Amino acid sequence: MNFKGKAALVTGGGSGIGAMAAQRLAAEGASVAVVDINLAGAEAIAARITAAGGTAIALAGDISKAADNAAVFDAAEKAFGGLDAAFLNAGVLQPYVPFDQLTEEVFDRLIAINLKGAFLGLQQAQKRLRQGGAAVVTASAAGVIGFADAAAYSASKHGVLGLVRSAARDFSRRGLRVNAICPGGVKTPLIGAVQDNEIVAPEALELPPYQGMLEPQQIAEIALFLLSPAAAGVNGQAQLIDAALLSAFPESAI
Repeated sequence: MNFKGKAALVTGGGSGIGAMAAQRLAAEGASVAVVDINLAGAEAIAARITAAGGTAIALAGDISKAADNAAVFDAAEKAFGGLDAAFLNAGVLQPYVPFDQLTEEVFDRLIAINLKGAFLGLQQAQKRLRQGGAAVVTASAAGVIGFADAAAYSASKHGVLGLVRSAARDFSRRGLRVNAICPGGVKTPLIGAVQDNEIVAPEALELPPYQGMLEPQQIAEIALFLLSPAAAGVNGQAQLIDAALLSAFPESAI
C-alpha cells in the first residue's frame, strides 16, 4: 500500500476513522487534504501529519453542499498538482428513536449529509481523480440490514451502497475504481468515544472481540487497501468490517 508520490483527499478527516486514514495515507507517502466541517479538527490532524514529516493541508467543507465539494477538490488539486485517491468518509448519526418518532427534519438532514454528500463527492472524484485512482465511501453495516432505532441513518447508508454500485461502470471507463466500506461498531467520537489520534503499525493492531467494537484504525486500514493498487480487481463492492457482527445470530453461548 505504497502511496509515495500520490495525493489523497479525506473527508471527515478531523476525527475518528477519517483522522486515522489521513495519518496512515501520509505515513505511506501520500500528500493529504484533510477535510472536515470542523476546521480546527482538520488543522489538528494536518499538523500531526506535518510534524511526523508528511505533507498535508487542512480544509473546511460541508459535504452536503455542491459548492463546498467542488472547492475542497479544487484546493487539493491546486496544492498537490492532482489527486489519486478520495476517501469520502464524512457523515452523521441520528438520535436513536423508534420509527414512528423519527421526524422529517432528522430524516432530511441524514439524507442530505450521508447520501447527497456521498453523491456530490463521488461526482467530483469521478471528474478529478487521475487514471488509476480510486474512491472509497464510508457506508455502514446499517446499510446492509435495517436499524430499527435509526431508520434515517440506515436508509441513507443503503443509498450509499446503491450509489457506489451504480457509479462503478462510469468510474471504470475513466480508469478508476469506487468501493464502499461498511463498519460495524467503531470507537469514534460519533458515538461518544474519546478521540485518540495515535496510529500504530498495522501489524500491531489487535484482534477485536467477536461481534465487538473496532478501533478506528482497523477500519482505516481496509479503506487504504481499497484505495491502493493492491485492490485493482475490486470495483463496485461493499466490504463489511464488523468483527462478524452480522455473520450469525444469536451470539453463541459457548
